[in-house]
Amino acid sequence: MNRIEKLAGEIGVFELTPGFRGIPAGTGPGSSSTVREAHWHPADGEMSLPLLSLDLKAYEDNKATMIGICRDFGCEIAPHIKTPMSPVLARDLVESGAWGISVADLRQAEVMLRHGLRRLLIANEIGGKSAVVRLTRLLKAYPEADVHMFTDSVDVVRALVDRWLDDPALPPLKLLAEIGCGRGGVNTDGEAEELVRAIAGLNSDRIILAGIAAYEGTVNRPDHQDMSALMDDLFCRVSVAMKAARAAVGPEKPIILSMGGSSLFDYVIDRCSHMLKADGNAMLLLRSGACFFSDNGPIRARLQAIAERGLLGPDASRRIANSFAPVLRIWAEVLSVNGAHDAICGFGLRDVAHDQGLPVAMVLWRDGARLAILGAGAVVSKLNDQHAFVRAPEFDLAVGDVIEFGIKHPCTTIDKHDLIFGLDEQGDVSVALRTFFG
Repeated sequence: MNRIEKLAGEIGVFELTPGFRGIPAGTGPGSSSTVREAHWHPADGEMSLPLLSLDLKAYEDNKATMIGICRDFGCEIAPHIKTPMSPVLARDLVESGAWGISVADLRQAEVMLRHGLRRLLIANEIGGKSAVVRLTRLLKAYPEADVHMFTDSVDVVRALVDRWLDDPALPPLKLLAEIGCGRGGVNTDGEAEELVRAIAGLNSDRIILAGIAAYEGTVNRPDHQDMSALMDDLFCRVSVAMKAARAAVGPEKPIILSMGGSSLFDYVIDRCSHMLKADGNAMLLLRSGACFFSDNGPIRARLQAIAERGLLGPDASRRIANSFAPVLRIWAEVLSVNGAHDAICGFGLRDVAHDQGLPVAMVLWRDGARLAILGAGAVVSKLNDQHAFVRAPEFDLAVGDVIEFGIKHPCTTIDKHDLIFGLDEQGDVSVALRTFFG
């Protein structure tokens, strides 16, 4: 039993009902803890399709690569759990060496706190006074929580002060001033310095200036010169903010610099290393999340681009180039054929990401057996709500065949599924993981 299966038995047991994708029709309510004994396989004709699967071995390999890179370059990682929204996977990442986890909003934070996660980075602004009230209500239930949070507003800091300073039932709140780059965050050096002073000037152990944050992914451009200019501007402003934070808290207090998604974390590690060295008492905290899942499209391509750039050196480039395999698959049945090579499969817009490209036909199964690996000629040309148009000119397709599809963009695929079925090295279901997208 691997760690994910063990954690699923501890914090992830739920009632299986036929209302979930994947559960065989006519299955009575039962415990998710029994799925391994059922010996299900997505192409065996028993499971209802479509369903979403996760290759557990490939996921472990991706995790080892990313955690290893962080260890080798002296940084920490709080993987962004908005991608899978699975408490079991969140706990697994932390037990595998992650500093904590990142979430995008208060609802996600509550899900993770409820499942035993205690160190969270709310990597987003939460809103205004009403959001502060909701945050207060949430954290009163978890006084032992270690919560860090982005902010870009002096007004929100004041609202936090009104609720926090005189209420010992609340845990200390650690704020990171966010430097903007086309999304949230302050946009000038003056605004950053004002925000830093507003937090640090409280001289409080209840609301604490923990560091500086930014998100570099918004600078990604096809033109390298354009991207480089935007990157220079962002890191320059981050450097100014880091110096302001250090001046505000003094030399003895550790501070956090949090940046780094899944596409440009090499730039972050490379450029931030100079800031960290100059500071002497700061930690780089990455937030990469999609890299653990990769895909058959842009995420995988961006990770390969990191390997090709070589900013982290030849050893890291080789590891990255040989890792980050796609781990997610959509399985769907052929419902209808129009000639030998054109098929309608039973999945669509409601089941898979389509914002960064259409899914990729990967493997053809027939009568529970793997029949063929589909080549580049097999394409998904269109998706309707619940139908996919597939052409495979090199293969004869038949009603009842099952096709295994790769996905493009894990974040907007997983959010369509209440269950992720973890597959062992034989391709059998060994664990069912609940997601909590609301």
